[in-house]
Amino acid sequence: MTLNHPIIRLQGSPFERGLIYGSAAAKKVAHSIETYSTLFAGHAGLSWEKAVKLARQFEGPIQEYLPSAIEEMKGIAQGAGVTYGDILALNCRSEIMFARPDGCSVIAVLPESSADGHTYLAQTWDWIMPARASTVILDIRQEPLPRLLMVAEAGMVGGKGFNDKGIGVALNALTTGKGRVGVPLHILYRGILNASLLTDAMERVTRSKRAGCGNFTIASAEGLAFCMEYTPENFDVLTTDGEPLYHTNHYLSPLFIAEDKLKFQITDTYVRLNRIRRAAKPYVGKLNVETIMKVLGDHANCPDSVCSHEDMHDPVSMRMCSVYAVVMDLNSQCLWVTNGYPCEGPAYPVKFEY
Repeated sequence: MTLNHPIIRLQGSPFERGLIYGSAAAKKVAHSIETYSTLFAGHAGLSWEKAVKLARQFEGPIQEYLPSAIEEMKGIAQGAGVTYGDILALNCRSEIMFARPDGCSVIAVLPESSADGHTYLAQTWDWIMPARASTVILDIRQEPLPRLLMVAEAGMVGGKGFNDKGIGVALNALTTGKGRVGVPLHILYRGILNASLLTDAMERVTRSKRAGCGNFTIASAEGLAFCMEYTPENFDVLTTDGEPLYHTNHYLSPLFIAEDKLKFQITDTYVRLNRIRRAAKPYVGKLNVETIMKVLGDHANCPDSVCSHEDMHDPVSMRMCSVYAVVMDLNSQCLWVTNGYPCEGPAYPVKFEY
């Protein structure tokens, strides 16, 4: 067996990086556009043309927050043979699909709880099955900024991953039902990974004009990890004294619990949080790539489990599953990713290529 997700190595100016990316992933970019065109139409009643028009509202905040992302998106569009508007819409897909967030289960393992004293950051990505065919792995050289290794949907400029300064990020979708024209979460992803220091990474969230809601779990190879829950107007930070840090798809901060709207849509978030904590408990002090993958493969309450499988009783547009799972060792700078369900394995190692 081999890794199905292509590894694309990018370098040069932002536009040049995008051009390499788009050229290498043209078929997958087309698949991403087809996937979201179908999803927008079926779930939100939006044509692709309307989605592109809505995405244009976010161009100004993106330009202000991270101008290089605009140039990279233009390069992707040219390389993939699509329009810049198409790529912009993909990168704003969470904001366009405001009421249809994806789910995830996240665990951050601090040195006190790992088998080797390393810091790990891991998650399942629970979304629609067609997204599996859009997955790419990007190794991005962007001097003088940190080098990045991340897993993304083809056409996206941000995703879950880490940089060569030992900063890693994972995401949980959350919502209070509030949104505004601001910086989309996939651009925030990239802003976080562009930081060389953990506090700088946190400030890429706290000091931004955030478009929506979510939780970024940000960790560093120095043994630090924080959950950063946010709304457009506010944020809160959660941490631990060394035990693993867990998050699913509901707010944990008392600041936001009463405003939480996603809990009405994804009730399995409570089951997954309970199970990931309990599944990890026997391994605390022994957590590594192998044992973390076992935790992410937990099937209690299947199909609505940590390792989520499609529920054939749900409408096709509502069927979610664990598209893949990823474990990041922030000290050895290795990203382990599955082709599909974590229960089926194996997890393949990906590192920076020197």
